[in-house]
Amino acid sequence: MNYENLHTSALEKLFGTIKMRIVNQNPNIRIIELNDSKSISRTLGIVKFFDVKGKALINAHQKILAGGVLGKTLFNSSIDFDKKFIGSVQVNLPEWLKEDFKSEYNEGLGFYSKIKVANHSKKENKILYSELIEIIPMELKYAFEDKICPLENNNKRVMSLLNAAEIKLSKP
Repeated sequence: MNYENLHTSALEKLFGTIKMRIVNQNPNIRIIELNDSKSISRTLGIVKFFDVKGKALINAHQKILAGGVLGKTLFNSSIDFDKKFIGSVQVNLPEWLKEDFKSEYNEGLGFYSKIKVANHSKKENKILYSELIEIIPMELKYAFEDKICPLENNNKRVMSLLNAAEIKLSKP
């Protein structure tokens, strides 16, 4: 995976240093904010973890759970992975997130992706490691216009991720 293709890299180009803050985490779900140097949230990330196999991935996963940024940690750990963008959804921003984003808008955009990692122990080439949705305020829409590709509103996997952070789809 090319580091330049990661969401964090795009934010770093716009805002400089990006720091992560864990909002909520358990072994299967992690909700984080990616904040700029002024502590303004630029992204809410909701991640669901799946298979964690192999020594290198287990080590990287432990770093992620300890506070590492997912894509950056996989990249820095030399994990062979692919992040596949699936599509986007428009969401209603809860008040707390609107405040963290310092957004004037009530809606944001969510970008749904899956991360697959190399599986050296089985016939399958890559296994699903995680699926995630990265939510941005509408103020950043211009920087991610190439990723706007609406999904069906009833996508169960996306709804499951959004429900973990109590975020609702906006009405079309």
